[in-house]
Amino acid sequence: MSLITKAIHIAQTEGFHALINKSKNYLTNKYSPRPTVSNGSTPLPFWYLKYLYNTWFNVKYGSGVDILNEDWDTLILLDACRYDDFEDLNEISGDLGSRISKGVDSDEFIRRNFVGQDLSDTVYVTANPHVRLISNDTFYEVITEPISNWDPELQCVRPSQVTSSAIEAHRQYPNKRIIVHYMQPHDPPLGPTANELREEFAIGGASPRENSRRGERIMELVASGKIPEEEARRAYRETIEIVLDEVSSLLVQVDGKVVISADHGEMFGEQPYPILGKLYEHYQNPRTKELCKVPWLVVDSQAGRRKIHSGNSTHDADSVDDDMLSDQLEALGYK
Repeated sequence: MSLITKAIHIAQTEGFHALINKSKNYLTNKYSPRPTVSNGSTPLPFWYLKYLYNTWFNVKYGSGVDILNEDWDTLILLDACRYDDFEDLNEISGDLGSRISKGVDSDEFIRRNFVGQDLSDTVYVTANPHVRLISNDTFYEVITEPISNWDPELQCVRPSQVTSSAIEAHRQYPNKRIIVHYMQPHDPPLGPTANELREEFAIGGASPRENSRRGERIMELVASGKIPEEEARRAYRETIEIVLDEVSSLLVQVDGKVVISADHGEMFGEQPYPILGKLYEHYQNPRTKELCKVPWLVVDSQAGRRKIHSGNSTHDADSVDDDMLSDQLEALGYK
């Protein structure tokens, strides 16, 4: 859907006031250097320093690994998963290292790793609505079934939905590399602490497509001081444990060489750069170790390698409604 067509659709269905607000959010996110979530302590002009800090980071740590040239048969991506928390919580046996990601958020990660590539030997199973950036001829197959099973109450795709689709993909495509993209531990969090926060602050909630309150985003509440950083971090770590349990269930069902990694990490109020204030979440933040250092766990396995073959798909790509993807991206903070 073009921007003009989308603008007309918003004006007709939601009204002119909604069109003005959404247009303002779009332009702010696209052209402002300020991250989507901040505590407002850093004046706007100082955020332009992030481009200088990005250059410094790339000189020191590199611009990021080419994940497609790494050796794996199945690559499992956890969305917004920090290396330090993964290292602390992971109980899956294997050889744990790290890589520098090309992106600080999913948009940047997908653009720099997948867009414009010929991945006819690879199937992509994803719960990430940024899949709309990828053209139909990039992968052999793109499986977006998990996105269609969006939970309107929690405002996320439950990790079990991704596991089910990934198991079926391995059965259906035994001679393809497979990328499995879970949305957790990206907010909204799951688990006991998340349930308490959801009840107190109404985080998560109904789908924005149903004209009802969708609740607050946890990282915005953290940045505003309403939720302590330590409490949000606890909910985040519980979410990592939940998604790792799902990954463990998936590993039992697949063969070949499996690597577990992440597209990017998450910020919880760290202040890694002079002048810039505390950093929260990830979207449009400067490159930092917390965001760009991601786990790279080569899983121990007795199974043999899969024989990978290239070839164009003869199947129609899964179709996901553009409006639904836009609404899910908004619910996840990509306004």
